[in-house]
Amino acid sequence: MTPLPPQGSKDTPPLGLLGAGTLLSLLLQPALAADALLRGTVTDAASGAPAACTVTITDASGKTVTETDAFKGGFRCAGAFEKQLPAGRTRVRVTRGFETRAETRDLVLHDGETNALTFSLSRAVDLRSRGWVAGDSHAHMIHGERTLPVDFAFVGLTARAEDLRYLSLAHAWQLDDPTPERLDAALAPHATPDCALAWNLEAPKNYYKGDVGRCLGHGWTLGLRGRTASGADVIPLLLRASAWDYESRKPTFANFESHALIRAQGGAAFYSHPLRWWTGAWGGQGGYPKQERMRLSNMAVELPLDTLLGPTYDGLDVLTSGGEAEANDKAFRLWALLLTHGYRVAATASSDACFDRAGGAAPGTARTYTYLGQEPFSFAAVARATAAGRTFATTGPLLLADVDGLAPGSAVPADGQGRTLRIEAWASGKDSAGLKQAEVLRNGQPLHTVSFKTPQAAWQTNLVLRETEPAWYCVRLTGGPQGGRAVSGAFFFDPAPHRPPPPAACRVRARVVDAASGSPLGATLTEVFDVAFAPRDGAAHPAPGGLADIACPGTARLRAEAPGYAALTLSPIYDCPALAEAITRLEDTDLLNWETFERMRALLANVELTFGLTPTTR
Repeated sequence: MTPLPPQGSKDTPPLGLLGAGTLLSLLLQPALAADALLRGTVTDAASGAPAACTVTITDASGKTVTETDAFKGGFRCAGAFEKQLPAGRTRVRVTRGFETRAETRDLVLHDGETNALTFSLSRAVDLRSRGWVAGDSHAHMIHGERTLPVDFAFVGLTARAEDLRYLSLAHAWQLDDPTPERLDAALAPHATPDCALAWNLEAPKNYYKGDVGRCLGHGWTLGLRGRTASGADVIPLLLRASAWDYESRKPTFANFESHALIRAQGGAAFYSHPLRWWTGAWGGQGGYPKQERMRLSNMAVELPLDTLLGPTYDGLDVLTSGGEAEANDKAFRLWALLLTHGYRVAATASSDACFDRAGGAAPGTARTYTYLGQEPFSFAAVARATAAGRTFATTGPLLLADVDGLAPGSAVPADGQGRTLRIEAWASGKDSAGLKQAEVLRNGQPLHTVSFKTPQAAWQTNLVLRETEPAWYCVRLTGGPQGGRAVSGAFFFDPAPHRPPPPAACRVRARVVDAASGSPLGATLTEVFDVAFAPRDGAAHPAPGGLADIACPGTARLRAEAPGYAALTLSPIYDCPALAEAITRLEDTDLLNWETFERMRALLANVELTFGLTPTTR
């Protein structure tokens, strides 16, 4: 029984002042609130070992039992749990990612009794045994709000409970002075042979001049080495190259400059939620006036430029977590647009989970599956395979597709011969509603659609494809009442070996002048690359009389040097007002229109830069 508060405490008035009804109510309250004890054991059906999982208990009052506000769908469990619960009808549901069948038990708890439940979790399909690994590389330990505590042990348990083969945890972290080595040491105790943990960064994460209405785009990385060849820590280097909310005084770096650093470190770079935007209040900092309703953006407005210049990135999320159906549909259309124009970037998914935010500790709600085949797991291997497009993206349904036994990302000759597209599909183990629809798409348009009259737990089929023209195919699944979706990577049919589009040409008309007088200065203009971390010089161009017409890579900056003057380096992109304005004012409809890409190509061919040099101090 729960004792009454001490007489005379601030919580309870003296007993002499209580009415008879109130006193009776207090005396009866402990008996009415008596609990039952529920103990649970969860094992893996194949191995018999304890199974990390998510437990959702709905108690007699209809409330979901939680342990932290960071996760409101229940609590995470390493294989055993014990809860004091109110007597009455109770439901217990145990889940483990998408491949495992959920288990649900209904029971009636009685006062003072102890109840024991055992759960043996079995897989509907074991994709790891077939060479596929699932991961999430866009999850924040600390997003920035720091509203809830979080530690590495909880992160590791969560990853195992979601059956992720790997979780790559983005900044910030619950660690003072994080370095690659200190992060590795903090994560290692909470990883297992079946669930690898790594750190990464949401990078680039760029708002042009700190204006959240002019987002250049957010990204995530995979397989990034922590130290450059010279021993420099990549964490401050990448953070230096990103401008966050309100950082209006920070120098502008292009996203492609961060991409160059990521790739130089053995990593791969992917755009996240490329079509996400909303309206809300913003301003009052960084020199920006307060606005109650303005267009706020996470959109990847630099993506058209980065595509034409490379692509400088490796893929983009066609799926993000729940509540973003419209943005996800647009992201798929953007991916299809790029493929149709010859840019073979990977289709990925990520959750954007935020462990320090209420309800945010839910990684893997959108995840990328990558095909490694017989190659042993490593983050470097996953990065290579993901960048190669050997993927499927999902928020629930599971999807394997191959063409003549070849994984997504592969190309076959468009020689008119029949090629067999084999599809295997399963509803998520969390989804009792089953699969609702399967589509085969050619060049982004539905070619063959199957709508199931009765929702299917599993489905498979073969289709014979014949092509004599360039084409690409993918498969898309829809399931569940929440609209869970899966998208396969693309298969390509090529009449001749594929040649990616060449990088767009950049032509700069440069003027070099004295900053005070405007007088022309004879100078040399040198291309500079990798400005974000290890500047290196490229070709040099003379500017006699202070004028030059230069053809150079769009990923280069230009450094102007004249005798007796301090050197000045400018970006042909963000120091060119016409280009900067055109890029940062794009809207979602612009990103879905190839005319936007061609307009960027035309602007790249017509860049004007003025270098105003100041004399050196003598």
